[in-house]
Amino acid sequence: MSDEADRASEREEAFRVGALAAQARRSSHVGESAEDCAVCDEPIPEARRRALPGVQTCIECQAALEFSTRVKR
Repeated sequence: MSDEADRASEREEAFRVGALAAQARRSSHVGESAEDCAVCDEPIPEARRRALPGVQTCIECQAALEFSTRVKR
């Protein structure tokens, strides 16, 4: 039983480290937010541009990019 708990704890820690690294990358992004998505060319909402300085993709395209990255692992 402790082996399962140890593996779960390791997975949780890896997830946490990855999430913190992703946040650091987003925070350090230099540049202006795009007004239109770099993938689909649809407008990026003002609220998203304010919340994520330097954002280049709309929510839908970003979700698809993140999903495809997770599936490849």
